[in-house]
Amino acid sequence: MRKAIVTLSLACLLLATAVVVSLNTTVTNAQSATAVPLGSAVSVFPGESWTQIYFAQMDFQKGFMFWISPRKEIWVLIAANVGDRTGEWRVYQDTFKDGELEMDQSLIAPVGLFQPHRGFGKIWRQPSDLFNLLLWGTTPELEGSTPISYLAGANGAPGRYLIMTIGREIFSLNEKAAGQSGGTWTYVGKLTEGNPNQATFTPTPASAAPAATVAPTTGALGPVVTAVGTAAQ
Repeated sequence: MRKAIVTLSLACLLLATAVVVSLNTTVTNAQSATAVPLGSAVSVFPGESWTQIYFAQMDFQKGFMFWISPRKEIWVLIAANVGDRTGEWRVYQDTFKDGELEMDQSLIAPVGLFQPHRGFGKIWRQPSDLFNLLLWGTTPELEGSTPISYLAGANGAPGRYLIMTIGREIFSLNEKAAGQSGGTWTYVGKLTEGNPNQATFTPTPASAAPAATVAPTTGALGPVVTAVGTAAQ
């Protein structure tokens, strides 16, 4: 009788042990199936990079032009109608060279408006269609420093830039294809006085721009190239 009780007790102990092992194995397998190794999902959540760039800006009746010094590109924001806060974003290489025509003296801007010159003027004048799309400048060309950011799209989707103008207006520039500048733009908003993140700089006329800028050691847009000085109108 005692032997039977011992045998029964041993069988119960083995059964309980098997159940515990089985449960532990099930939990471990479930955890292994749902756990994500650290860093494995980085591409799904891309980081946003910021840098400070030297740039030039000119506002138009139906859009904007920005000279992006690190790339020596001209970013053109075109609005379909006066006052629109979204539209087409084009990118042009700045091919202006000293000695070329800085501005067309035969074009007389209406009172209170301005003709773009040098790199801006070269792509604005005929035979391009920018003359008809942007109309006349509403400000002269100004230059300064501004923060700009780039956020890559997740899993190869198009990314977007954020750029702040001299007037502290913020635009979102949305790529048409991942890693390729150009697409659409949208007005985001304007920084308000008292915002601790607000940029503090005094815009300078284009004629007073420095002849060159110092390349930053870091930044998503790469090193700053020698700035092409712009002459006063």
